[in-house]
Amino acid sequence: MSGHNLHNALLRPPIIQILRAQGFHSTRPSVLESITDLTARYIMLLASSAAAHAANAHPEDPVPELEDIYQALQDAGALRPQLREWEEDWAGEEDLRGLDSLLGWITGPTHREIRRIAGFVPSEGDMVDPDAIEKEDYLTALKKKHSKTGEETRYAGTVLGKSGEQHPIEIAGGFPSIRDWAADARNRKSDRAASDSSGISSAPSQLSDDAMES
Repeated sequence: MSGHNLHNALLRPPIIQILRAQGFHSTRPSVLESITDLTARYIMLLASSAAAHAANAHPEDPVPELEDIYQALQDAGALRPQLREWEEDWAGEEDLRGLDSLLGWITGPTHREIRRIAGFVPSEGDMVDPDAIEKEDYLTALKKKHSKTGEETRYAGTVLGKSGEQHPIEIAGGFPSIRDWAADARNRKSDRAASDSSGISSAPSQLSDDAMES
């Protein structure tokens, strides 16, 4: 599976959960794919914008910080309504309406309904541990749901799990690694090139000796 298809496959479940939370119970596959693709493009826009702000603001350590993410959200239009910088300077105070609106959506009933549909917030009558659910993201819960043993060993070494342990592989011929084999191959190639060049250079001298003896 290519990287694009894998990322779309991982993004599709939360999109379905968001649609269910908004009251949609069915849709065409083409519509779902279009919404998933738009969401992926939007996330890539936020990520690239945050990376660009980080590279411009602190190039010595270009890891995005909170301010870089805040500016990326402004660039993408996620913080609305929002005054411009010169309007904030003229008013003498920072406009936080867009940020307050975003935080209100995250902590409000709309986002809670999305989390309930996704299984992270218990519904009435559910016998679950809310604290344990709140600590898990949807991907972890999904992997546990589809794993018979509840362990993540089946995902080890893949993009869905922890990095697998690296075991040395002995190459045929007695070389401990591919790097050693490649170094030996380069040495043998240079030795052959040197022997070929010495043979070619010695031919004229032998011919000249034979000509002198005759």
